[in-house]
Amino acid sequence: MSKIQWTDVTDNPIHLIKPDGKHGGHWCKKISPGCANCYAEAQNQKPFYGWASMRPYTGNRPTLFLLNLDILNSWSRQRAPKKHFVCSMTDLFGDWVATEWQFEIFDAMVAAPKQTFQVLTKRPQIALKSIEEYCQINGLEKLPSNIWVGVSVESQQYADERIPVLFQVPAHIRFLSVEPLLEQVFLPLENISWVIVGGESGSHARLCRVEWIQSVVNQCQKSGVPVFVKQLGARSSITLQDSKGGDISEFPKSLQVRNFPKLKVEV
Repeated sequence: MSKIQWTDVTDNPIHLIKPDGKHGGHWCKKISPGCANCYAEAQNQKPFYGWASMRPYTGNRPTLFLLNLDILNSWSRQRAPKKHFVCSMTDLFGDWVATEWQFEIFDAMVAAPKQTFQVLTKRPQIALKSIEEYCQINGLEKLPSNIWVGVSVESQQYADERIPVLFQVPAHIRFLSVEPLLEQVFLPLENISWVIVGGESGSHARLCRVEWIQSVVNQCQKSGVPVFVKQLGARSSITLQDSKGGDISEFPKSLQVRNFPKLKVEV
């Protein structure tokens, strides 16, 4: 089970392989301020994890990748419905990920209608192109409703850049991860099904003011969009005992909100 509060399990079918064929860790490429203290990069540089590649999420892409078909094939065999955060350690729509692999992952999701798949990207332009092409090839107007597509937003600049592209993605469920929230943001929500919001965690966390989170919650509630307050952050503007600011009992009452969109899955 995942420690990420808004999902049940994380699946990472794309990773590096070592020369001996074993799991070689992960890689992604930082592209905006929200990436600065990436939790996935931090995990990937901890020797505690036997698969850690120790590579930074910068520079040129490594040459060895593996699409783990065992993970993809397992989805259709799972009986209990779960929420799967797919590619939590990288970006499925990074320009280093082959379109064919993206399509194989979509195929596996389509073949597992009992499961819900959450795909999050900072590269909505690539996501839009890939998903439109996949839908066209397969005669679909939109991705099936068990495939949710979201973008990460950390500031007004990236809200303005990424959300309008997400609006164009042919998906039933489009969502926003407003995390790490680095400033107050105003969100267009008319085509959004769900919003996650939270401050930054980790020893180098940047300030997150509770009024910024409150503003996002207020915007969602005014628009009737389900909102999930994940954490107030390790450097919140209020004093908290939890190191990540993730203990909901410490939140102001108005921020004790963890809602999901209605699940549309076949059972």
